[in-house]
Amino acid sequence: MRRSIKQHLLLAALCIGIVFALGWFAEQYTHAFDVTANQRNSLTASSIASAQALPGQTDITAVMGPNATARNAVSSLVARYQTHASNIKLTFLNPDTNPAEARALNASPGGELIIRNGTNERRLQAVSERALTGVFRQLTQDGNQTVAFITGHDERSPLLSTNSDWGLVTESLARIGVDVIEHSLVTDPRLPDDLDLVVIADPRRPYFPGEIASINEWLQRGGNLLWLQETDTHGSTGAGLERFADEFGIRTLPGRVIDTASQQLVQGSPTFVVLDRFIPHPTTRQLTNPVLLPEAQAFEVTPLAGQNTAVLLQTPDASWTETGPMEGEITFNENTDEVAGPLILGVSIERNINDRDQRVIIIGDADFGASAYLGNGANMAMIESLFLWLSGNAAALEFVTTPAVDAELQLSRTQIISLSAGFLVILPLALLSVAGVTAWRRRPPKAAIE
Repeated sequence: MRRSIKQHLLLAALCIGIVFALGWFAEQYTHAFDVTANQRNSLTASSIASAQALPGQTDITAVMGPNATARNAVSSLVARYQTHASNIKLTFLNPDTNPAEARALNASPGGELIIRNGTNERRLQAVSERALTGVFRQLTQDGNQTVAFITGHDERSPLLSTNSDWGLVTESLARIGVDVIEHSLVTDPRLPDDLDLVVIADPRRPYFPGEIASINEWLQRGGNLLWLQETDTHGSTGAGLERFADEFGIRTLPGRVIDTASQQLVQGSPTFVVLDRFIPHPTTRQLTNPVLLPEAQAFEVTPLAGQNTAVLLQTPDASWTETGPMEGEITFNENTDEVAGPLILGVSIERNINDRDQRVIIIGDADFGASAYLGNGANMAMIESLFLWLSGNAAALEFVTTPAVDAELQLSRTQIISLSAGFLVILPLALLSVAGVTAWRRRPPKAAIE
């Protein structure tokens, strides 16, 4: 009996010791597992690298009210970075209880994150991993990239948010360290040396000879270019940029691109092209969703000596350039100027000019970045990649945000019809049948009626 009591006491003491030991180890060492399907609760390798590259102490002041949900979201996001970089410190400031401090910081009335590293400061109103990683990357580099849109010829505006303009793109680029400005070659003929990229966004009126000379001078200096072209490069309706088309070895094919597979996805819009397969390139490597290009123009491309020309966007075989009216049954006509697919919609060109590595991208569409279509598929991700690659910010291209596997529901036409029939026809009939049977079974006996 005594031996049994001693054994029980010894086992109890051992269990208590194990519990205390586990508690001590839990305090000393931590390890987390992300078991979500796409690791949505973990930082990307690019985010980790940007946090670890921060020099010295980085202070994040979250100016926001006492809303627990908002604060927990910020704390959770910053904690992921702090796991890999102990020099990141987060503090909260309630502007309601500390209005003087909030005014001294000139904080936004709606709240924001103020990130400081040494004398450098950045601010965020929209908090996300991509935005915060972009800020960390900006704090470790000398200023932002600067992009200039040429204006004065009915181009797409980077400052307006109308359906056809690129104002929403500008707002998004600002969050990853890319500043967008407008530049008139009439007012200021020379493009500044500190520009990282020049954009020609679908001009509808011809350039003056002096403006053409200014763009040529920029290119001969090795400047980078994004050219969005929806009109004939060698036609009377073009903008007078045919000399650059010849220099890069491209020629616009007549007509709008029609893709049979895309018509099944975007009904009622025969000129919409949806691309979900991409030729390997730094700007498309991270894309996980399709890209939508409304009313795209195709190119004939001739690789030239001294430059590396790569196809960026290309349609499948079941596509062609339609030169006829967009009405009735639209089919490919062999005995016309129409060209059968696959068709090239975008190219990238790399070459060395005056000891500078120059990058040029030409795309036969400007609507894919317009406010009306920017939210479709991977359009925004594609545009960010284009700007980052062209401006030389290769590190930012490594950022990958894999969409959640359950974030988007895609159904085929057969599945939609089946679900509609099930919920609108079969289920109501089944419920009516159950109600009819129940009513019939509950009917009073004939004797009771009599």
